[in-house]
Amino acid sequence: MATDFTQGRYNVYEGRGPGASLIGRIDEDEFVRSNKGLLYRIDGSEFYDMNGKYLGEIVESGDGRAMVIDRSHYCLFVIAPE
Repeated sequence: MATDFTQGRYNVYEGRGPGASLIGRIDEDEFVRSNKGLLYRIDGSEFYDMNGKYLGEIVESGDGRAMVIDRSHYCLFVIAPE
């Protein structure tokens, strides 16, 4: 993983494509948060829920963007610069 997503501000969308809903933001730390609190945690290139369950791998897709891909190769989330 070349981009350190804990260093900067990023929007996180559920799924991918034009209909993907904004679910939270990364604000210069390892957490995805919404106005309701912490949702997910980033550890290197790994993505976890707040209970510590591994959800998927962060795979860069260009222009500072990335996808969180689960073990079945399904895109769970998209991370994009703010």
